[in-house]
Amino acid sequence: MREHARDQVSGPITLDYFQARLSEGWRVSAIEWEREGKQEAAPSAPEPARSEPSEEVPYGFRISADCRHLERNPDEMAVLMAILQEIVKDRPFSQIAEELNRQHLVNRRGRPWTSAGVFDLLPRLIEAGPQLLKSEQWPARRLEVLRGGAR
Repeated sequence: MREHARDQVSGPITLDYFQARLSEGWRVSAIEWEREGKQEAAPSAPEPARSEPSEEVPYGFRISADCRHLERNPDEMAVLMAILQEIVKDRPFSQIAEELNRQHLVNRRGRPWTSAGVFDLLPRLIEAGPQLLKSEQWPARRLEVLRGGAR
């Protein structure tokens, strides 16, 4: 599972900053620029692409390598599938969080799951539910649930 971090920068970025992050194992995946007001661009400079205010990528997806569309995130889809399976078993959120942690599945911040974190995913699970139920993995998981699939 990939780990992502966003640094809010208030001053100039130095080469030391980049070297420190690289030595920690990070790599640059995007750079976002902003400026105050509209300035006159040099006549030879191309007009930069305009972007809308950013929104969080829906859980279960990630930005594709070409940065033009979303693609399924297998790690996050596995979490959604595990949550769905546990909900079908009528488990409380606290037990679902325990099961995710037992399977060494972490949230987007790389931290263990909590019952509140599982609860926060319910709207996304409702959106993704039809896709999950039509997936190749669901029939086997459904059989496990019907057989009483003990943990």
